[in-house]
Amino acid sequence: MSDLPEDLIEEILSRVPVASLKRLRTTCKRWNALLKDQGFTEKHFRKAPKQSQVLFGFLGRLKICSLSVNGCPSIEVIDEIRLTDPVYIYKQFVISEVFHCDGLLLCTNQKKTGLVVCNPCTRQSRWIKPSNRHKMTDTYTLGSYQDIKSNNISYKILRCDIYEDKARFEIYEFGCNSWRILDFTNDYNLARYSDAVSWRGKTNWVSWDKKERSMVIVSFDYTQERFGVSMRLPYYRSGISTISLSVVGEEKLSVLLLPSDTKRREIWVTNKIDEWNKVFTKDKRKGDWLVDGVSFLFDDEKKVFLCCERLFIPDMAGVLGEEDEKLKESGRVYAVGEDKEVKQVNGEAIDDFYDYVPSLVQIPKLSQKRKRGD
Repeated sequence: MSDLPEDLIEEILSRVPVASLKRLRTTCKRWNALLKDQGFTEKHFRKAPKQSQVLFGFLGRLKICSLSVNGCPSIEVIDEIRLTDPVYIYKQFVISEVFHCDGLLLCTNQKKTGLVVCNPCTRQSRWIKPSNRHKMTDTYTLGSYQDIKSNNISYKILRCDIYEDKARFEIYEFGCNSWRILDFTNDYNLARYSDAVSWRGKTNWVSWDKKERSMVIVSFDYTQERFGVSMRLPYYRSGISTISLSVVGEEKLSVLLLPSDTKRREIWVTNKIDEWNKVFTKDKRKGDWLVDGVSFLFDDEKKVFLCCERLFIPDMAGVLGEEDEKLKESGRVYAVGEDKEVKQVNGEAIDDFYDYVPSLVQIPKLSQKRKRGD
């Protein structure tokens, strides 16, 4: 392969799955340098097949896992994400919330005093100083945009203070390492009808449209730095008790609807032209595990969806010594296939889970101009 032209080698490697490509880092200095080149990592992200995995969180720790659904569903731990607290260097950073975008993870602690962006695949990480206005009720999301000067893909962090009478938003730019207030009127109620998800570089929420008085999917564009209606729900009527969003392999958007009047659970997935197709329906029985506020993931290839049910463990109260009540909870994961049979997944105890697609995407660095001025 060393006799091949450089551009042909790059084109071949850009189509190799990331798990296989990682092993080449230690085999050749030239390839190791190529895998760190931003132009190549962007091409690889566009062309290489996506390999979906699952992040399981428990007691402030994250584990990268693969899921087997053959026979009795089970979880296999591939790796564990360990972050050392930058303030207390002998303590592990306790992760409370995670937001995934293009293989990058934005992690925050419970008090929102610590933010870190990491890429578990490349082992890169960058700590972010929170805004001076930060609150425990803040939410943080990560999105991409094309930088006009470099023509490269870069990233910004959005801080949402949505529990005030008037929602407030701030943007963090990696190049200048600073926060700035966004001054605009937001017509959408972003209170937590569902967790936010990243899709096509934008952050998407299920939201209440104040003008149309209806539930819609709202997205934040990191280029324009504005909100707008991304998509309509498959349908909406009064009585839908839960609406949850998820992303299928970073390529399709899926939504879980739980109409309280029919007691039916439905999963809808977008197609190539962004039309909704219903792919799953299940009637709720008495004592069913599908509860309001459920989080879910859908595997389009295996036609299996995962659901996380939270359980409170009272005998752990006062033992952990953590202020965050969330860390006193555990959960169960269930898998449901095309046969509609509900199976509990054996494996790790969890309190939440997230979709994860590994990538070689680079974390933006501080601009050279800013470095000289520091």
